[in-house]
Parts: sequence; structure tokens; C-alpha cells
Amino acid sequence: MALRRYFWTVPLACVAFGGALPVVRAGALRKVWEVDLAKAIGRAGVNTGFPIFAARFSPDGRKLAVIADFYETQAARKSRLLVIDVERPTTGVRQFEIEWGILENESGRAPNFGWASSGEIIYALGTVIHLSSGSSCELPSRSVFISDDLAVSARAYPPPLYSSTRLAFFDQNCEERGEWEVSEGWLVSDVSTDRGLLSVLKETNNPAETERLIVDPVGRKVLQRWHENVGGAWEFADGGKAVCQGGSVLQSDHAPARCRDVDTGKEIGETLRNGVEPIAAAERATRVVVSDYQRRKIPFDYEYRTTFKGRYIWDFGTGKELASWMPESETYQNVFASSRQVTELFRFAISPDGQYVAEGGNGIIRLYRIEP
Repeated sequence: MALRRYFWTVPLACVAFGGALPVVRAGALRKVWEVDLAKAIGRAGVNTGFPIFAARFSPDGRKLAVIADFYETQAARKSRLLVIDVERPTTGVRQFEIEWGILENESGRAPNFGWASSGEIIYALGTVIHLSSGSSCELPSRSVFISDDLAVSARAYPPPLYSSTRLAFFDQNCEERGEWEVSEGWLVSDVSTDRGLLSVLKETNNPAETERLIVDPVGRKVLQRWHENVGGAWEFADGGKAVCQGGSVLQSDHAPARCRDVDTGKEIGETLRNGVEPIAAAERATRVVVSDYQRRKIPFDYEYRTTFKGRYIWDFGTGKELASWMPESETYQNVFASSRQVTELFRFAISPDGQYVAEGGNGIIRLYRIEP
């Protein structure tokens, strides 16, 4: 992805993380551009803060899709899907209306928001949008595009049974083209459009029986499965050759992010310090953005306190940390919730080639280049 713009240094240099193992940190993030989204779309009188709920790079890294803002129409609660040209971010930002887009615990490329392989089709909260024509259609919740011509939606029967799942196949016009019934409760967490594979969580009533699967939906095969007692999604990286998952400080003080080889199922690396969700893995590189949360026991109590220490970029191919920083937070008034004021860390995404990070909130989206 060639960016014909000047870079300038921003104060996002490596920060100190108390109590962590000593780690050699090199590199920094350099800001490429910053866009005020409300101003770019000419939106007057926006909601306080103009919150940003999620961001995704297109497969070629040339576009950035952002879910932002919320409002209510006579029919439903809505959000805005904004599509930004990465090389010309202030020129011609495209805007579409989608279902209300507050995605709690949204990380990486979880279903409900993603791109088809060509970068011309976006799936966002039930709506499929064709950028070339501007046309749209609707798919079931938690659908993913395997290719431009094939989308998959997995619906597991509700608990307490988790006895079976129906995978329905759709074309790009949202017409159903087939199905696959499996005798397990499956929850799709990510898709590799490079290899046409799904990362799947097998849901059960017994946490000891929880499994992670790598599935070929077209061939109707389970390629890998392993037991896993840590919550969270496994995201594809490195052209679909690896999957990575953040740790959980709810279960352990030491909660590293881990990656596995898709073809062998074997673990290929983990972070030295905590690498907790939310995470975002580069689709065609060995880089992952992770969050460092530290769990500490409260003195003279049975409870624990969790402290956010920052984000960092980990390269599981080399085992090195490339940059770390403390993100900003956004605050907005959520008129649809009982607790009206919401404060959240800026949402983020990493480009498929692992060279750029997008981060934003309060109506501002910024692009950074990872510098050695």
C-alpha cells in the first residue's frame, strides 16, 4: 500500500509497563493523517463525541471502513458506515446507513463487520453493501464472506443443548444457495478469505469441553480442533497460515496472546507479557495488536483489580515487540442505554500487510505507520 504523504512523529513512543518482564522495545508509530469524520461528511449537530465503534481495512489495504455515530429513525436505531480512501482520506468519504453499531467487546475482524476478498463488498451488522453500485441486501446476523461469491451464516441451536448448527450459504445478492448441518454448537469468530477457512468456537455447557476448530466450509471438513479454556476469538494472520488469540486476565495473572499454525494445530509463539483482547491480527503478516491488562489481587480481599497498561504490536514471526503506546478514550452520551455516559478506549485496526494501524474515537480517525 503506497501512501504518497509525509510522516511526522507523534509522542507514542514505548511506555513503561510496571511489573512486566523486561522486553526490548524498538520502533514507534508515525502519524500519516488525521480526519474529523463529522466534518468530512458535513454532519452538523452530531451526537456528543460522534463515537467510533469499529474499523476495518479492506483486503488490499486501500480503504478503511468505519462504523460511527448513532441515531434513531421512525423504524429503527441506526449508525453510519463510512468508507475512507486511505490515500485520499478527506476526499469523497462514502456514507451508508446500517443498523445501530455499538459492538461490545469488538476486536479484530469478528463477524458482523468485514470485507469480501475484492474490497468491493462490505458486510456490516446484517447489511451487505456493494460499493461499485451502492446497492445493498440483508444477511442473517454473524455472517462472513468466504469470497465475493459466497457468504456463510452459522446459527447454533440455543443453550442449554448446543446440539447442532446450521450453516447457510449465500451468494453476493443474499440469495441462499445451500446449507450444511453439523451436530455441534458452532460460533464463527473469523474468516480467512485467502484460504476460505473459518475459525470456530465449539460451544458447550461444560467449559472443560470447549474446543477451537479450523473449518473448511466449502469442503465441509473440520481441519483442526484443540481444547481451549481461554475465552475469546482466534483470528487469522499471515495469509491464513496462523491463528492468534488474546489472553484473559479473568483466569490468570499471566495472560499472554498466543498463535498457532493452522495446518498443524501446534502453538508457534506467545507474548512475554500480557496480550489481552481486544486484539487485531494482520491478515497477511505476522503482526498482532494486543492490549496489556494487569490483574492484581486487592489486599485483604478475595477480589482482583484489572489495570489497563497500554497497547503494543507483537510480531509472532520474530517474537519481538515493535511499538507500544497508551491510546486515548472516547466519551459519548448513549441515549439508548440506562447508563447514558459511556467511556471507551479508541477502537483500532491493523492493515493486512501489518504496516499501518488505524485508531479513532470522538469523531477522529487517525492512520499511523509502524516505523522500525
